[in-house]
Amino acid sequence: MQLGQSVDEKIQSFAVEQESMRKEIKSLKDELEDHQFNAKKKEYSSSGVPQSNGPELQLYEIQREYSKQIHDYKFKLQKAEQDIATLEGMVTRLETQVKRYKGDAERAEGAEDELKQEKRKLQKELREALTHVEELQNQNKHLNSRLERIRQTRAALGVQ
Repeated sequence: MQLGQSVDEKIQSFAVEQESMRKEIKSLKDELEDHQFNAKKKEYSSSGVPQSNGPELQLYEIQREYSKQIHDYKFKLQKAEQDIATLEGMVTRLETQVKRYKGDAERAEGAEDELKQEKRKLQKELREALTHVEELQNQNKHLNSRLERIRQTRAALGVQ
């Protein structure tokens, strides 16, 4: 199994492996039955009486080997099924996380839009306030110059 595989690819590979193991188990069982049948057939056809050690011992060894292989395949099958169940649980958990993250992202985008609107509003208010301050400064400057002219006129007339 590769590290870069997605969860779906891993599940798919486990399913394929599980199916191939089932097919192999079935073919091994069929092969075992064929060997058993052929061994018994040979045993009885050669003399009509089962031979004590030759083919019977071979048959026993073959049967034992196939039984061991079947046990190994059953174990691998159980492990693969357990891995599939674990991966399905992970998929469910990850899907839940994705939904939660999508919801969080949508809420964050909404908050971002609201903040942008608030920023535009505040910038507009700032521009208006700066314009008003500038107008007041100009008006103050104008009034100061008028006041200065009035003072100069009074000083020239000698009235205080």
